[in-house]
Amino acid sequence: MKEESLSYYKKAGEIAKEVLEEGLKKIKPGVKLLEVAEFVEARIIEKGGKPAFPCNISVNEIAAHYSPTAWDEGTFEKGDLVKLDIGVHVNGYIADVAKSIDLGNKSENKKLIEASEEALKNAIDMIKPGVKTSEIGETIEETIKGFGFVPVSNLTGHQLQRWRLHGGMFIPNVKIRGGEEIKEGDVIAIEPFATNGFGRVVDQSEAIIFRYLQDRPLRMKEARVILQYAKENFNTLPFAERWVANLVPRFKLSQALRQLIYSKAIHAYHILREKNKGIVSQAEHTVIVTKEGCEVTTGEI
Repeated sequence: MKEESLSYYKKAGEIAKEVLEEGLKKIKPGVKLLEVAEFVEARIIEKGGKPAFPCNISVNEIAAHYSPTAWDEGTFEKGDLVKLDIGVHVNGYIADVAKSIDLGNKSENKKLIEASEEALKNAIDMIKPGVKTSEIGETIEETIKGFGFVPVSNLTGHQLQRWRLHGGMFIPNVKIRGGEEIKEGDVIAIEPFATNGFGRVVDQSEAIIFRYLQDRPLRMKEARVILQYAKENFNTLPFAERWVANLVPRFKLSQALRQLIYSKAIHAYHILREKNKGIVSQAEHTVIVTKEGCEVTTGEI
């Protein structure tokens, strides 16, 4: 990897680590989810980066792809298990990091969090060139099951490439057949999810995170405005509904987004909920594979 690329990855990781720690301190019962998301995204920019995707704040049985809307009134409640997942890019080079916290004193929630964190640690400890992604998945699965829970089998870690949040290779959270070999210079986000539910997530009807795909002929002027803005400002990285909410009248926003999805101009990331409404924990770090192991860019493990 070129020295310049490495420095960008490390800078993104440093910002992500610092902002995650600051964001977690803001999460308390009674605080609005929107307040935390806006704080996190503003701090990323203040520190010299840009959000690689909207700040994800997923609570309890919601596993991923929830980011507050522009008019979100939701607040954290005592007893919630909260997953804060943030992405930072510097010149397109990405760091992705997540951590779960318990807002009560539930022993099972604390054990769930410990399960995903221990699985992450064990996975990182084994990473080096030549290791197969299937081996990592097996380690994650065994660790989480050792705590009496199950991994979420249809959520995975992923390779990071410049301007691509999900590049080529995926890192499973369960044992699979085959798998790909990790190589020196690969940048990967490892993110075990543990649950006391079924072990799979299902799409909800609502989507509030999107990604530009292509230019398409569009009937609505508002849809054309959103698409052009997304193309110019977010490249191929995901964006939040609230990031474009002020571009068009509120009563036209949902209709414009639906037209963009239907025309395949943008991709919609539907909110993901655990199939049996089990509680979900998440832990995540970004690593760069080195000659003899790996370097964690997003903090201590």
